[in-house]
Amino acid sequence: MKFLLPGIQDRVAIVTGHKAGIGLAVYQLLQQLGARVYGFDLPEVDLADTSGIVSHVDAVAQKEGGNIDILVNNAGVTVMGNILETRVEDVDQVFSVNFKAPLFLMQAVLPYMLKKKRGAIVNNASDQAFVGKRVSAVYGASKAAVAQLTKSAALDWGPHGIRVNCVAPGSTDTPMLRRVINELHERYPEQFSANKESVYQSSVPLNRFAAPVEIAWAIVFLASDAASFVTGTVMSVDGGFVAQ
Repeated sequence: MKFLLPGIQDRVAIVTGHKAGIGLAVYQLLQQLGARVYGFDLPEVDLADTSGIVSHVDAVAQKEGGNIDILVNNAGVTVMGNILETRVEDVDQVFSVNFKAPLFLMQAVLPYMLKKKRGAIVNNASDQAFVGKRVSAVYGASKAAVAQLTKSAALDWGPHGIRVNCVAPGSTDTPMLRRVINELHERYPEQFSANKESVYQSSVPLNRFAAPVEIAWAIVFLASDAASFVTGTVMSVDGGFVAQ
């Protein structure tokens, strides 16, 4: 028997950053569960250029008769460095993709959700919404901003039947994580001199990285009617990392 989550089949969903990692897993899982899914990702959609966001959302709505039921703000970029090493252009890039794009995507989909008095928005933050990490101040700040955006938006739009939630993944086996681990060990060998992967895995109580699909299941649950009484939450999906 095919497994179904209520409120996913035949719903229209937008997923950002859908070509790799967690975004790809979310995109595929929503499709498998019967949603009609549209992906926003490079090179077709550059979320750093926030001026084009409304037109991209409107194009989806036009194809779907004005229906947009689910938004998953997953796309993200990172930059390594302490605050003395961080350039203005790095800050602009990280906050444009990680914070401004989710904000403007939410603005763009809300009018369509308000017409139906129904909708689910799930933002992808990070365990760094809760804890600091070395040489990651700007990325962590952007993800903490996403978590706070989620909470406030949930209060504003809950009375209109629109739920807004957030996941905070821990270390997940994605191309981005592999790049980050390599960069940390190349740029900061004295701080990150231990075995590249085992040192990160050993800091997680479950003693491993997450698979992208494990994060995807949490996101899709929050987007579904199975979570119909859940809004304003920032859900840790981190193998117990921030419980320490």
